[in-house]
Amino acid sequence: MIEFVKRINEDTPFYEQGVAKDIFSWKELENLLNLRPFVNNKRFNFINSESHMFEREAWLTDLNSWPAKKLDKVINDAVCYIRDCSRASKKINDICELIENEWNYPTDAHIFFSLVEGEKGEGLKSHWDFSHNIIIQVEGESNFKVWNEKYKEGDHFPKPKTEPVIDVVMKTGDLIFIPKYMLHQVIPLSKRLSVSFPMNNDTTIKSQDRHWIQLKNGE
Repeated sequence: MIEFVKRINEDTPFYEQGVAKDIFSWKELENLLNLRPFVNNKRFNFINSESHMFEREAWLTDLNSWPAKKLDKVINDAVCYIRDCSRASKKINDICELIENEWNYPTDAHIFFSLVEGEKGEGLKSHWDFSHNIIIQVEGESNFKVWNEKYKEGDHFPKPKTEPVIDVVMKTGDLIFIPKYMLHQVIPLSKRLSVSFPMNNDTTIKSQDRHWIQLKNGE
């Protein structure tokens, strides 16, 4: 990974095949979806989502976490993503630390997934982000397009004016870097799981503590 992190350039997107396998899994995602802090109303999102309030359930410390049955319906019908996942696993935490050590950019991890394909996956229309992004395809296939066009204001889903400079089908282990403000689009072609690593280039913001707690012999 380090050689691809070193290649980050704010003006140049790039794509590499099969360079980042086994960083996450569907089973690990299933565990997160059943852990309330990861499915609260601020952390868990689906494309074109609106705010939701839920009835109080016994023992909840987070009153805005999705009830499991409602969440199960959403994840089978939409493109979803979970923010603030940079400590969701040690492998993801290590990649964030690698980026932060090399560039001093505070880095998060957003876990994207879709159990649908085709037209329902078109919620991620051409758009731009405020952060540089490394995106790793964990499972499935997605069509990624990147245009050499940058936007800072105006329509969040602008229509591209030129031909894409990158137009690929990303498969398991593939990696793509997209500079901030650069127009791009992703369409799931199958059941899809990916992890995005957005980087904040405001180096005055402190990165998260990357220390990983390890228990010895269960003690």
